[in-house]
Amino acid sequence: MTALAPRHDWTRDEIAALFDQPLDALVAAAIDVKRANWPDGRVQKSRRLSVKTGGCAEDCGYCSQSAHFDTGLKASGLMPLDEVIAAARKAKAEGADRFCMGAAWRSLKDRDVEKVADMIRAVKAEGMDTCATLGMLEDGQADALASAGLD
Repeated sequence: MTALAPRHDWTRDEIAALFDQPLDALVAAAIDVKRANWPDGRVQKSRRLSVKTGGCAEDCGYCSQSAHFDTGLKASGLMPLDEVIAAARKAKAEGADRFCMGAAWRSLKDRDVEKVADMIRAVKAEGMDTCATLGMLEDGQADALASAGLD
């Protein structure tokens, strides 16, 4: 059986030995890990949707979502709930088990918590797991999203 627990104690020699292995040996080892974790052959398939794109006020030089740079990305506000539901339904029909919603902002604003919670509830009602990437959260916001069903 292949060890399943993540390791954080790799030595440089062990890492170098991985790079020296032939590709087919690495693929075989990866298949062993997959079989040990998912013996039925199923893996979770996720779909991500940007529910608020571009226009972020932060000045992160690496990020195409920043309003400080001309990246050609068109900024949009928070998506309407019906569009999020339609995207989740399409994702599920195409085989996704999990639906992740991301927003281009530094942190979730209190005024948007209930809107995002509504999105989470709607996706859960479609029978999908949910996840979100929303930046930094303030006290109580994570609890509110968890109460809405965020996995």
